[in-house]
Amino acid sequence: MSEIPSLQRAAVAALLRDDVLAMQGYTPGEQVNDCLKLNTNECAWPPSPAVQACLSQLSGESMRLYPDPMSHALREAAAALWGHPANGIVAGNGSDDCLTMIYRSVLRPGDRVAVPWPTYGLYDTLASIQGVEMLHVAWQDHWQLPIQEFIAAAPRLILVANPNNPSATMVSVQELVALAEALPQSVVVVDEAYIDYATADSSCIPALLTHSNMLVLRTCSKSYALAGARLGFCLGNPEIIAQFCKVKDSYNVNALTQAVGLAAIRDQDYHQQLVEDTLAAREDLMADVRKRGWTWPPSCANFLLCHVGPQAESIYRALKARGILLRWWDRPQLRECLRITVGTPEDQARLFQALDEVCA
Repeated sequence: MSEIPSLQRAAVAALLRDDVLAMQGYTPGEQVNDCLKLNTNECAWPPSPAVQACLSQLSGESMRLYPDPMSHALREAAAALWGHPANGIVAGNGSDDCLTMIYRSVLRPGDRVAVPWPTYGLYDTLASIQGVEMLHVAWQDHWQLPIQEFIAAAPRLILVANPNNPSATMVSVQELVALAEALPQSVVVVDEAYIDYATADSSCIPALLTHSNMLVLRTCSKSYALAGARLGFCLGNPEIIAQFCKVKDSYNVNALTQAVGLAAIRDQDYHQQLVEDTLAAREDLMADVRKRGWTWPPSCANFLLCHVGPQAESIYRALKARGILLRWWDRPQLRECLRITVGTPEDQARLFQALDEVCA
């Protein structure tokens, strides 16, 4: 097979958008074969046995045909679970896909997006693709939401991960509602990817009934252990969700994901066990890192953002050499921190032993 010649930089520039050429792409967590992955906040345990049973029962006919383009059964199950109208929910290829629908539908040329910073990096990437301005508003002391700065900036779109990634900290529902009420012409998106690990009554879903400029994102990647299936949801006012359905990809949630997602959502007993096991393992993780003198903000998620000190990078690299991945960022606010995903007791025992060797 003949090799396709590489284009010169000038030829590439002539064919593509200038802002795409200039932007930084999103950097996912490392995927290294045969490593213990404690860097991407996946669930430490497998999904419900109902998911495996569902996979074994799928027929070739379900693969031959297109999936339901509107994921009706999934939306009905989500509606029953979260107490929100099914026509106020749209399913996506992960909640990242739902973010894309929001950006496409809400933002116009010259608009501004604002996020408390640091937070989930994909928000920036999507703003670059859409060609809009991104405003980073620094968290106040102890990861408090900078409400007045948002009000002064009056952006078209505000995104708040709650719990936040990478800090695992929470903002109260009251604060987020107050933000939406203060900026009725802005769309306030609350990304609740990790909400199942937080305390009860911490979701903004009930507020959607009375605040049409609020949206909530949910995902099955974390607490349902379906990161590989890619399934997320956006909840909001049904009139707004109807507009998102216009801009989504035609068959954005494939047949396998619709089937296994439905099985996982229906098995709430198993889901609750996954959450409880994660919270118990998080206590063990906190106990170990506390012995090392590391500190972290109060965690409402399945990970800790540990302040390690100037040696954070060297510890990260030494653990990687031993086949254990944590998350480290080469950026000023996080350079002395390591984010550690909660693992199984066996995973964490391996991590603790490796840390003893590295930190000796």
